[in-house]
Amino acid sequence: MGMAASQARFLGLTARKTNVEYEGQQVNQQRTCLANQTANYYNQLLGMTVPTPPSIADFTKTVYTFQDGNLTNSITALLAQNDGLYKASYTSNWADDFSIVSVGKTSVVNSQGTMARTVDPANNYYVGADQLKELGKDLNWAYIIREGSQKYRLTESGDNYTYTNAEGKSVTLVPATDDRITTIIGPKPNPDDYDLGPLVEDYTNTACYSAVINPGSTHPQERGYHIEHNICRLIWTDGRSSVTSSNGVTLTRTATALNGTYYSLAHNSGAQTTNDQSRNLQNALSEYFPDEYQDLIDLYVDTILLLNDVADSSHINRNLYTLSTTEYDKNQVTIDNLYTRWQNTWDTIGDLKYDEVYNRDLAEWEAKRAPYVGKFLDSQDYTKVYSITERHMYYDGSNEYLKSLSSDQLEKLYQEEVDYKDRLNELYGESENGWYVRYVKNSGTGEYEPIFYNGDDMADGVRIENGDICSHVSTYKIGTKQMCEEIKGVPARLEKDSTGRYINITLNPGTSDEVTYALTTNTLTDQAAYDDAMNQYEYDKNKYDQAIQEINTKIEIIQAQDKNLELRLKQLDTEQDAITNEMDAVQKVIEKNTESTFRTFG
Repeated sequence: MGMAASQARFLGLTARKTNVEYEGQQVNQQRTCLANQTANYYNQLLGMTVPTPPSIADFTKTVYTFQDGNLTNSITALLAQNDGLYKASYTSNWADDFSIVSVGKTSVVNSQGTMARTVDPANNYYVGADQLKELGKDLNWAYIIREGSQKYRLTESGDNYTYTNAEGKSVTLVPATDDRITTIIGPKPNPDDYDLGPLVEDYTNTACYSAVINPGSTHPQERGYHIEHNICRLIWTDGRSSVTSSNGVTLTRTATALNGTYYSLAHNSGAQTTNDQSRNLQNALSEYFPDEYQDLIDLYVDTILLLNDVADSSHINRNLYTLSTTEYDKNQVTIDNLYTRWQNTWDTIGDLKYDEVYNRDLAEWEAKRAPYVGKFLDSQDYTKVYSITERHMYYDGSNEYLKSLSSDQLEKLYQEEVDYKDRLNELYGESENGWYVRYVKNSGTGEYEPIFYNGDDMADGVRIENGDICSHVSTYKIGTKQMCEEIKGVPARLEKDSTGRYINITLNPGTSDEVTYALTTNTLTDQAAYDDAMNQYEYDKNKYDQAIQEINTKIEIIQAQDKNLELRLKQLDTEQDAITNEMDAVQKVIEKNTESTFRTFG
């Protein structure tokens, strides 16, 4: 090989060696990166939390319970107080066997045979052949009367009642109200008729048939004359023609034109009017207070007798009176004496209690009415009275079950239906169209049970989301429902056994409501919470395993890449060794050629 060729070959080998070294460096750098990635993945594995399965003990607690009748009470909290007592909170649980629960849907049609969404004017709805009955309706009250051995049911006819007697004749009875029986016992006393008002003593403006003498005069005849004037008008108010005193003296009234209308106790001079107060007072005195009225007559007779004896025509119209006798002791009767008697009598009349008379008359009227209370009167003959022997509830519909019930059973059923309606409105909302019921016979017990329907569902139909009418409506029945109530902060005293376990609880200690219950210790596991925790653990474990698997897969891929790089590096080392050996050989050739050349020219 020539010198030039050898040198060229050496340079080419040098370049190849440099390339191999550079590629080896690149492979080592790639392997370093892969090693770093692998380290990162292993760090992730080290930082991952291994899921731990839940322990059943973490979801189990000790619960103290006590029994109070059918109530099971579970203590939920005990807060210690400074006085050694506790504030206890607990829940009461019981089963309500008579609650109203939903039991699915059923098909309901109206009387026209169509789905109940078409409102039937009579609200007649059917499930199959069974007609539904509105709660509280179609059960009616009636009265029962007896005529001899016959028993009749009264039905309402307006304000009255009717029945058909044994002869088939329709008989109408009326309740014995005040208005119906006034023809028998008279009207009820009116308290306004007993309000007679104040008495009148008006001397100044008192008029008489003759001229009024100045009342300021001290003349005894003038004074007596005005006394007579007032009493005169009162005495003759009742229209009688004569009056007789208690000692037998009779005064007869003459038929003059004036004295037939001159009645008022007092009025303006010259007026000739009738005063209703005077009439009422006269009638009340004569009817209710005969003694006081007789005293008034005695005073009147003595006054007239005295005036007739002493007065002249300027003081009294003598034509007004005709005396049947003049036998009296006028020495005992003086003007002053008459005035005193008149004033005392007038004061006595003014002090009379007419409300006592009203109460007496009212009591007498109510005693007359008492035999008619709670009874019926024949509308054609109010004197015929029928006693109400019983009140009766009846059903005139077509339901065979309801028709089989007695009056007492129907009354009980009616009250149950009222209660059902209230409970349904409370539980499921107020129904504008009422609640309906169908009584279904239980094949197991043989008893009839109520099934309930909401009138709103049947009137409007049950609509689904797209607005179409569903062919079924919800139904409800009597069933069992678990009830729970929480009671908080009740004062309590607790008793422990030797192991520290509570064995007794006393609620409201030291009060009249104190009561002691035995405590039962129960271990309660919240299985639902435990199952939820276990499901979470399984999820976390699967997620953890998946993450481990993903990281391991990535590490395996990196290891495979690193293996390939390692093989490539070995190939490069082998190639470098070969290049090195070849370069050594070429170097020897170059050295040999150089040596030969120097010898030739040296």
